[in-house]
Amino acid sequence: MKYIALLFLLCWNATAWAEENPVPLASHSEDQATEMAVEQADNNAEPFQDGKDYFSYSTPVNVQLEKDRVRIQSFFAYDCRTCVNVQDILTLYKELNADKVNYEEYPIATDDVLYSAQVFYSLHQLKRDDVSDLLLFETTDATRYTELAKWDNLLAWLQQNNIDPQQFDEIFYANPTIKLVNSAIARTEKYGVFTYPFVVLDGKYVLTISTLYNDDYTFAVLDYLVNKLMNNKQNEK
Repeated sequence: MKYIALLFLLCWNATAWAEENPVPLASHSEDQATEMAVEQADNNAEPFQDGKDYFSYSTPVNVQLEKDRVRIQSFFAYDCRTCVNVQDILTLYKELNADKVNYEEYPIATDDVLYSAQVFYSLHQLKRDDVSDLLLFETTDATRYTELAKWDNLLAWLQQNNIDPQQFDEIFYANPTIKLVNSAIARTEKYGVFTYPFVVLDGKYVLTISTLYNDDYTFAVLDYLVNKLMNNKQNEK
Protein backbone atom coordinates (compact mmCIF):
# COMPACT_ATOMS: atom_id res chain seq x y z
CA MET A 1 0.00 0.00 0.00
CA LYS A 2 2.94 2.33 0.79
CA TYR A 3 4.34 1.61 -2.66
CA ILE A 4 1.04 2.48 -4.31
CA ALA A 5 0.83 5.73 -2.35
CA LEU A 6 4.43 6.59 -3.23
CA LEU A 7 3.81 5.84 -6.90
CA PHE A 8 0.67 8.00 -6.85
CA LEU A 9 2.61 10.82 -5.23
CA LEU A 10 5.37 10.65 -7.84
CA CYS A 11 2.86 10.67 -10.69
CA TRP A 12 0.97 13.59 -9.16
CA ASN A 13 4.17 15.61 -8.73
CA ALA A 14 5.25 14.93 -12.30
CA THR A 15 1.85 15.98 -13.63
CA ALA A 16 1.84 19.12 -11.54
CA TRP A 17 5.36 20.05 -12.70
CA ALA A 18 4.40 19.47 -16.33
CA GLU A 19 1.39 21.74 -15.99
CA GLU A 20 3.53 24.47 -14.43
CA ASN A 21 6.38 23.99 -16.95
CA PRO A 22 4.83 23.09 -20.28
CA VAL A 23 7.29 21.91 -22.92
CA PRO A 24 6.67 23.47 -26.35
CA LEU A 25 6.68 20.16 -28.17
CA ALA A 26 5.66 21.67 -31.51
CA SER A 27 7.95 24.68 -31.37
CA HIS A 28 10.88 23.01 -33.13
CA SER A 29 8.77 21.58 -35.91
CA GLU A 30 6.97 24.90 -36.39
CA ASP A 31 10.30 26.71 -36.68
CA GLN A 32 11.43 24.17 -39.23
CA ALA A 33 8.21 24.62 -41.18
CA THR A 34 8.65 28.38 -41.13
CA GLU A 35 12.23 28.11 -42.34
CA MET A 36 11.17 25.72 -45.09
CA ALA A 37 8.38 28.08 -46.15
CA VAL A 38 10.76 31.05 -46.32
CA GLU A 39 13.30 29.00 -48.27
CA GLN A 40 10.61 27.85 -50.68
CA ALA A 41 9.45 31.44 -51.15
CA ASP A 42 13.02 32.51 -51.88
CA ASN A 43 13.36 29.74 -54.44
CA ASN A 44 10.11 30.80 -56.11
CA ALA A 45 10.95 34.52 -56.08
CA GLU A 46 11.72 36.19 -59.40
CA PRO A 47 15.48 36.79 -59.79
CA PHE A 48 14.89 40.28 -61.21
CA GLN A 49 12.30 42.84 -60.25
CA ASP A 50 10.18 45.12 -62.40
CA GLY A 51 10.95 48.74 -61.57
CA LYS A 52 14.42 47.87 -60.33
CA ASP A 53 16.26 45.67 -62.81
CA TYR A 54 14.02 46.55 -65.75
CA PHE A 55 10.85 48.50 -66.51
CA SER A 56 7.55 47.55 -68.09
CA TYR A 57 5.30 49.66 -70.27
CA SER A 58 1.89 50.03 -68.61
CA THR A 59 0.54 49.44 -72.11
CA PRO A 60 2.90 47.58 -74.50
CA VAL A 61 4.01 49.50 -77.55
CA ASN A 62 2.26 48.30 -80.69
CA VAL A 63 5.12 46.82 -82.71
CA GLN A 64 5.43 44.09 -85.29
CA LEU A 65 6.69 41.02 -83.43
CA GLU A 66 8.32 37.86 -84.68
CA LYS A 67 7.01 34.43 -83.75
CA ASP A 68 10.37 32.83 -82.98
CA ARG A 69 12.54 35.75 -81.92
CA VAL A 70 12.54 38.64 -79.49
CA ARG A 71 12.96 42.06 -81.03
CA ILE A 72 15.59 44.17 -79.24
CA GLN A 73 15.54 47.85 -80.20
CA SER A 74 18.33 50.09 -78.95
CA PHE A 75 17.98 53.89 -78.97
CA PHE A 76 21.18 55.95 -78.90
CA ALA A 77 22.69 59.37 -79.51
CA TYR A 78 26.21 60.31 -80.55
CA ASP A 79 26.82 62.36 -77.41
CA CYS A 80 26.07 59.35 -75.21
CA ARG A 81 29.11 58.28 -73.22
CA THR A 82 27.85 54.74 -72.56
CA CYS A 83 26.02 53.97 -75.81
CA VAL A 84 29.12 52.55 -77.49
CA ASN A 85 29.52 50.04 -74.65
CA VAL A 86 25.86 49.11 -74.86
CA GLN A 87 26.24 48.60 -78.60
CA ASP A 88 29.12 46.18 -77.97
CA ILE A 89 27.14 44.29 -75.32
CA LEU A 90 24.02 43.94 -77.44
CA THR A 91 25.95 43.02 -80.57
CA LEU A 92 27.67 40.21 -78.68
CA TYR A 93 24.38 39.11 -77.13
CA LYS A 94 22.82 38.93 -80.59
CA GLU A 95 25.72 36.83 -81.87
CA LEU A 96 25.41 34.40 -78.97
CA ASN A 97 21.62 34.19 -79.22
CA ALA A 98 21.03 34.51 -82.95
CA ASP A 99 18.26 31.91 -82.76
CA LYS A 100 16.32 33.92 -80.17
CA VAL A 101 16.77 37.64 -80.81
CA ASN A 102 17.05 40.29 -83.48
CA TYR A 103 18.90 43.51 -82.73
CA GLU A 104 18.13 46.94 -84.20
CA GLU A 105 19.65 50.38 -83.61
CA TYR A 106 17.76 53.66 -83.82
CA PRO A 107 18.95 57.24 -83.32
CA ILE A 108 17.02 59.37 -80.86
CA ALA A 109 15.43 62.44 -82.40
CA THR A 110 13.11 65.24 -81.32
CA ASP A 111 11.96 68.40 -83.06
CA ASP A 112 14.82 70.27 -81.40
CA VAL A 113 17.51 67.55 -81.50
CA LEU A 114 18.13 66.19 -84.99
CA TYR A 115 21.90 65.81 -85.16
CA SER A 116 22.24 62.10 -84.35
CA ALA A 117 19.39 61.00 -86.61
CA GLN A 118 20.45 63.14 -89.57
CA VAL A 119 24.08 62.05 -89.39
CA PHE A 120 23.16 58.39 -88.80
CA TYR A 121 20.78 58.14 -91.77
CA SER A 122 23.14 60.06 -94.05
CA LEU A 123 25.93 57.59 -93.31
CA HIS A 124 23.52 54.67 -93.57
CA GLN A 125 22.47 55.73 -97.06
CA LEU A 126 26.14 55.97 -98.01
CA LYS A 127 26.49 52.38 -96.75
CA ARG A 128 29.06 53.54 -94.19
CA ASP A 129 27.62 52.20 -90.97
CA ASP A 130 31.19 51.46 -89.97
CA VAL A 131 31.89 55.20 -89.85
CA SER A 132 28.71 55.71 -87.82
CA ASP A 133 30.03 53.21 -85.27
CA LEU A 134 33.38 54.99 -85.26
CA LEU A 135 31.67 58.33 -84.67
CA LEU A 136 29.74 56.83 -81.76
CA PHE A 137 33.05 55.85 -80.21
CA GLU A 138 34.72 59.16 -81.06
CA THR A 139 32.00 61.24 -79.41
CA THR A 140 32.00 59.44 -76.07
CA ASP A 141 34.22 62.31 -74.97
CA ALA A 142 32.06 65.40 -74.37
CA THR A 143 34.71 67.80 -75.68
CA ARG A 144 35.16 65.78 -78.83
CA TYR A 145 31.40 65.67 -79.39
CA THR A 146 31.23 69.46 -79.12
CA GLU A 147 33.97 69.73 -81.74
CA LEU A 148 32.34 67.29 -84.18
CA ALA A 149 28.92 68.87 -83.70
CA LYS A 150 30.32 71.81 -85.70
CA TRP A 151 29.65 71.26 -89.38
CA ASP A 152 33.11 72.07 -90.76
CA ASN A 153 34.80 69.87 -88.17
CA LEU A 154 32.43 67.00 -88.94
CA LEU A 155 33.08 67.24 -92.68
CA ALA A 156 36.84 67.28 -92.12
CA TRP A 157 36.58 64.22 -89.88
CA LEU A 158 34.42 62.39 -92.44
CA GLN A 159 36.95 63.15 -95.16
CA GLN A 160 39.66 61.61 -92.99
CA ASN A 161 37.50 58.48 -92.99
CA ASN A 162 37.16 58.38 -96.78
CA ILE A 163 33.77 60.03 -97.13
CA ASP A 164 33.40 62.76 -99.71
CA PRO A 165 32.22 65.92 -97.87
CA GLN A 166 30.21 67.21 -100.82
CA GLN A 167 28.36 63.92 -101.25
CA PHE A 168 27.63 63.78 -97.52
CA ASP A 169 26.36 67.39 -97.58
CA GLU A 170 23.95 66.58 -100.41
CA ILE A 171 22.58 63.47 -98.70
CA PHE A 172 22.38 65.21 -95.32
CA TYR A 173 19.79 67.69 -96.62
CA ALA A 174 18.07 65.42 -99.16
CA ASN A 175 14.36 64.62 -98.86
CA PRO A 176 14.88 60.87 -98.22
CA THR A 177 17.08 61.72 -95.22
CA ILE A 178 14.58 64.25 -93.87
CA LYS A 179 11.81 61.62 -94.12
CA LEU A 180 13.93 59.15 -92.16
CA VAL A 181 14.64 61.79 -89.53
CA ASN A 182 10.93 62.53 -89.21
CA SER A 183 10.33 58.81 -88.73
CA ALA A 184 12.96 58.84 -85.98
CA ILE A 185 11.15 61.70 -84.25
CA ALA A 186 7.86 59.77 -84.38
CA ARG A 187 9.57 56.57 -83.16
CA THR A 188 11.25 58.34 -80.25
CA GLU A 189 7.89 59.72 -79.16
CA LYS A 190 6.06 56.43 -79.72
CA TYR A 191 8.43 54.51 -77.45
CA GLY A 192 8.53 57.24 -74.85
CA VAL A 193 12.31 57.47 -74.96
CA PHE A 194 13.29 59.79 -72.13
CA THR A 195 16.98 58.93 -71.72
CA TYR A 196 19.79 57.13 -73.45
CA PRO A 197 20.78 54.41 -73.81
CA PHE A 198 17.22 53.07 -73.99
CA VAL A 199 16.65 49.42 -74.94
CA VAL A 200 13.22 47.93 -75.65
CA LEU A 201 12.32 44.23 -75.81
CA ASP A 202 9.26 43.29 -77.88
CA GLY A 203 7.65 46.61 -77.02
CA LYS A 204 7.06 45.40 -73.44
CA TYR A 205 10.21 45.81 -71.37
CA VAL A 206 12.81 48.58 -71.10
CA LEU A 207 16.43 48.59 -69.96
CA THR A 208 18.26 51.82 -69.12
CA ILE A 209 21.72 52.69 -67.85
CA SER A 210 20.74 51.43 -64.36
CA THR A 211 21.09 47.94 -65.86
CA LEU A 212 23.17 48.48 -68.98
CA TYR A 213 26.24 49.80 -67.16
CA ASN A 214 27.53 46.26 -66.57
CA ASP A 215 27.81 43.53 -69.23
CA ASP A 216 27.31 40.53 -66.90
CA TYR A 217 24.31 42.16 -65.25
CA THR A 218 22.87 43.10 -68.64
CA PHE A 219 23.32 39.56 -69.98
CA ALA A 220 21.58 38.09 -66.93
CA VAL A 221 18.58 40.43 -67.17
CA LEU A 222 18.38 39.93 -70.94
CA ASP A 223 18.40 36.15 -70.50
CA TYR A 224 15.60 36.42 -67.96
CA LEU A 225 13.40 38.68 -70.11
CA VAL A 226 14.14 36.92 -73.41
CA ASN A 227 13.26 33.53 -71.91
CA LYS A 228 10.11 35.01 -70.42
CA LEU A 229 9.05 36.44 -73.77
CA MET A 230 9.97 33.27 -75.66
CA ASN A 231 7.89 31.18 -73.25
CA ASN A 232 4.94 33.49 -73.88
CA LYS A 233 5.38 33.05 -77.63
CA GLN A 234 5.43 29.28 -77.25
CA ASN A 235 2.29 29.32 -75.12
CA GLU A 236 0.48 31.42 -77.71
CA LYS A 237 1.09 28.90 -80.49
